[in-house]
Amino acid sequence: MLTARTRWLFWVAGVVLWLAVWLFPVSTGLTRLAGLILFPIVWAGLIALLWRHRAWRAVLLGITGAVSLFLVWPTKAAPDRAMLRAAYLRGMARYTGTHYYWGGESPKGIDCSGLMRRGMIDGLCLEGCRHLNPAIVRQAFDLWWHDCTAKDFMQGYRGLTTPVLTTPSLNALDYSRIAPGDMAVTDSGLHILAYAGEQRWIEADPDAGRVVTVAAPAPGNDWFTGPMKIVRWRLLE
Repeated sequence: MLTARTRWLFWVAGVVLWLAVWLFPVSTGLTRLAGLILFPIVWAGLIALLWRHRAWRAVLLGITGAVSLFLVWPTKAAPDRAMLRAAYLRGMARYTGTHYYWGGESPKGIDCSGLMRRGMIDGLCLEGCRHLNPAIVRQAFDLWWHDCTAKDFMQGYRGLTTPVLTTPSLNALDYSRIAPGDMAVTDSGLHILAYAGEQRWIEADPDAGRVVTVAAPAPGNDWFTGPMKIVRWRLLE
């Protein structure tokens, strides 16, 4: 029979393993699945460890029931577009300075398409929780679960993005035709940036090695001198 100390040590090891998976820079189907499996195990383990304490048991079971009910509540309310746009831009800005890491999607490392996705995921989660709208939180989960590349954004990404226009370069772009939150994808589909307003673009730049904001025109920046396709999140239309 395991002692109480041993059970707590096993639980702490589970928490450390879950955190390691959650903070691992590269997000793949395997890491996402591992995180989804480990979290309920860790949570159930905490409930089991504290089961003898009536107050803690009631609190933890109450949280479990409330969160479960919230996530499955059948509302279909759409997010306020202006507020979601602002939350999306703030979400991306929070990663400013984060190291570029190919395939990354976390504060420990992020790539160009990962920045677009994390900004929207964070924005949807924030708006969903602020307005107690589970439909928006479920959209965030769906976006998190289905990975994509810059090229996928350009090609419609499961119907979540729509084309706006093409331009010979971001330096030559007519900025009156786009809105903050719109994204620019290179013709090759290798890189993507997001418009932050006032002719500024935020990107996880592999050349700079981190997330930066660049003002246009930028004659010496290769991403600003070549052909681009501008796309928009349908959630922001």
